[in-house]
Amino acid sequence: MKPALITRRIAILAFIGGLGGGLVFPILPALGLELGIPGFMVGLILSANRISRLIFNVPAGHIIGALGPRLTLGVALCIETIGVLSYSAALHFGHAAWWLLAGRALFGIGTAFLFVGAQAVVLSLSDKEDRGRKISTVRVAMSAAMPAGLVIGGVLADVFSDDVAFLTGAGITFAGALFAITFLPGQSGNVNIRSPGLRKHGKLSLLLRPSPTRPFLIAAWGFNMLIFLTVQGVLLATLVLLIQERQFHLFALQAPGTSGMVMAILIACSAIVAFYIGRAIDAADYRASLVIPALAVLALGFCTLALAQSSIWVMLLGAILIGISFNGVTLPMMALLGDATKPEQHGPAVGIYQFFGDIGGTIGPIAGIEAGTHIGLSALYLAIAVLISLAIPLTLWLRSYEKRLHQA
Repeated sequence: MKPALITRRIAILAFIGGLGGGLVFPILPALGLELGIPGFMVGLILSANRISRLIFNVPAGHIIGALGPRLTLGVALCIETIGVLSYSAALHFGHAAWWLLAGRALFGIGTAFLFVGAQAVVLSLSDKEDRGRKISTVRVAMSAAMPAGLVIGGVLADVFSDDVAFLTGAGITFAGALFAITFLPGQSGNVNIRSPGLRKHGKLSLLLRPSPTRPFLIAAWGFNMLIFLTVQGVLLATLVLLIQERQFHLFALQAPGTSGMVMAILIACSAIVAFYIGRAIDAADYRASLVIPALAVLALGFCTLALAQSSIWVMLLGAILIGISFNGVTLPMMALLGDATKPEQHGPAVGIYQFFGDIGGTIGPIAGIEAGTHIGLSALYLAIAVLISLAIPLTLWLRSYEKRLHQA
């Protein structure tokens, strides 16, 4: 089976598997309170998938090499299906909070294996000449799944019922599992992420051993945490507060609707630009070169949000700048991670990459809302811009180090 075809199929599965994550957000907060679940417990339920992912990301990186794409991704989507069905069970069997909590935790385990497995397989299917394009295909699918899930969940719940939305999500996810088992290869020559030598040395020890490429791994993990902390964490949690505070309205929508539209525009911009970034990665002599302007534009985007005091169009400009730039950080670093590791190391490397991202994504909403409440959203966004700017000198050093290794 051709690597390009496998990559496209994995992108489809990554999209399907991510839908359930977005599907619950228009439903669960209001549903939880309607069912008499305390607000703290509702928040814990919404965070449970990310907490379980923190636990299972690294093991998933090891297991993908043993099971191969077909079993890993197929089983991951089956676990997600059970998780989504648990949301429906909460409406029928009592003890709703525990059904919902268990469902979110199971869904997190499934997405850990799906996202880590999908990215590790694509790294192994690619080489230095086409790694950017293949990675961008899967990352765009992962990014687009959340807003698509938001739309599907919200529409089905409004037109039919919450239960119909949950059952539809479970059906789509299970269809994805059948697709994976039917159309993905097992462990084969096309997907070389296993090595007999790993039994003796262990995959994680191979990554942590001193080597000339270790700075690239550490940088990739750190930058992923930075993006999840700032964009996927703080911004996602506080954008609706910014819109509410400054009384911005888009198409006569209130704050929740306006924030949803702005986030959809941001994600759409990131998806469109990601395809061009993938080609630029493959054409660039040094991967880190692309990260430097992306960080500068990302910092400018947060500055623009901070200064958008009275104009929604200035705020939209800030969101667009963030949308077109954050994949310019994550995609080149993921490609650099693939260059810096052997095929048998891809699974563990991506597991740690996802682990650090989820740490940032877990801390970001909590710290963002707390800081925004105490120092104000403008000061918070300016502080984030400064933090991102401080990463630029590190990236300049990384590019210099990458250049020296190429010339050695």
